Amino acid sequence: MSYRRPLLASVTLCLALVPLSPAAPDTPTHDWLSLAIEVRGLPEDARNVPVSTFIDLSQTLREAGIEGTVDAKSLRLFQLSSGAAASEVPVQFSPLPQPRLKERPLLPGTPSAISYLGEYRPEGVPKEFRVAGWLGWMADPLVRGVCRYRLDFGVLRQGSFLQVPFPPQNLQAFDAAGRTTPVRWFPRVQIRPQYPLDSRLEILEDRQLVTRYHVGPRAGAVSLSEPAIRRPFLYPVNGPDGIGLTEFGKPHDPTGSHAHHYSLWIAHNSVNGQDFWSERKGGFIGHDSLELLEDGPVFCRLIHKTRWIAALAPDIKPAMVDKRTWTFYRGAPDDRLVDVELEFAPAGPEPVMLGQTNFGFLAVRVAQSMTVFDGGGEIVNSAGDRNEREAHQKQATWIDQSGPCGPAAPGWEGAPEPGPNTAEGGGATRWGGVAIFDHPDNPRHPTYWHCRNDGWAGAAFNLKESYRIEPDRPLRLQYRLCLHRHDAVRGNVAQRYAEYAAKPQVRLGPVSPGK
Repeated sequence: MSYRRPLLASVTLCLALVPLSPAAPDTPTHDWLSLAIEVRGLPEDARNVPVSTFIDLSQTLREAGIEGTVDAKSLRLFQLSSGAAASEVPVQFSPLPQPRLKERPLLPGTPSAISYLGEYRPEGVPKEFRVAGWLGWMADPLVRGVCRYRLDFGVLRQGSFLQVPFPPQNLQAFDAAGRTTPVRWFPRVQIRPQYPLDSRLEILEDRQLVTRYHVGPRAGAVSLSEPAIRRPFLYPVNGPDGIGLTEFGKPHDPTGSHAHHYSLWIAHNSVNGQDFWSERKGGFIGHDSLELLEDGPVFCRLIHKTRWIAALAPDIKPAMVDKRTWTFYRGAPDDRLVDVELEFAPAGPEPVMLGQTNFGFLAVRVAQSMTVFDGGGEIVNSAGDRNEREAHQKQATWIDQSGPCGPAAPGWEGAPEPGPNTAEGGGATRWGGVAIFDHPDNPRHPTYWHCRNDGWAGAAFNLKESYRIEPDRPLRLQYRLCLHRHDAVRGNVAQRYAEYAAKPQVRLGPVSPGK
């Protein structure tokens, strides 16, 4: 199991093992150490920016000449500022998978019928195990786009390590009395249930619904009958106020001609000449497996594998497969961020041809009240082009759809300044929006966009020409969704995109042993 780094701000690490400060926990179970971390190159006025860096704590100990194994649950991150005390911030560690050893080592007196893979004294952990992975948090630079932190962590000295029997089969530390290391931060962003109930999962923050992820029809249970659902999608999609910002289908469409508009979805009109976009004649995108479900204090993440089936027949082979990674970050007062990573590959030894089309891959249909036609909303892109007349089939780094999403609550300042798209006087409303960001590393960046005043927009990867996916060269695309209050200007959409596109340099400092 593996996944690519989904967060886009790079990190400068200055690694120096030093004694833990007096403010950190004092326990005889661990030897405590710390690392200095510096983040540079974030845009001015950046805030609540997802940041991650790969860190190998086992290698760090070896380079410093320190024996032992880091307790991954002991990690604590403190933001540093001049003239002020360090403030702790939530941090999330996503470990690499550990090896599954052939023999099952148990300590003396341990029953053989146990629910873990092995048990080790701190001094007896095999060299094959490696405490390494991705460290993630939300950065708020204090000065000129620079953040400085101290990462504290403990090396277990008394107790034992147990290896869990499920991915990533990592080590869990227990003290001499058999108590596990407490979780420092509650996993505020969660995926529930852990197995799709009625083919769907719920994404929750502080137990409140963010969205439902519908995994789509099962690829392995194809029948000759038409499936009711033809692809995975997200619905509802709630903004930072808990208000739904998307719709299913098209307004004023009694015939269901746009029933294929699945709120927030991934599809394509021409895959080896087969339509995977339309509802009535297209192929379907079937659920294969969920490779990863991860909760945490900073984000939750799911990795979903699908198969693109061109016809409804028991023996049909898929034309294409994809792996989609969804990362839902802890929300801020005015916005919520969702990262989408897509990897498309042929299902067999032959290439896949994506034909020239307006339709595909990532698309969003907003709520009827937010549309230009029905609600007086607006579409704006990064070039300042407005609504369908100016923004349709134009290249841009991002596109935003915003509009009225609910009545104004007492004391709520969500409505834009009065203007041509805003009701005046007693008609004040809350505004909300959905922006899609095209990552600078994507092929054909900046992408073209398909957008309509009746309420939808999508990244049109193949608008101008076809694309050939070779078996040994998957097509990888990255996008970010920004669910925000206000319109694009007051919602700081341009600033959020600058944070997404930032590419600071990465530097590693010297390593020295602790005292």
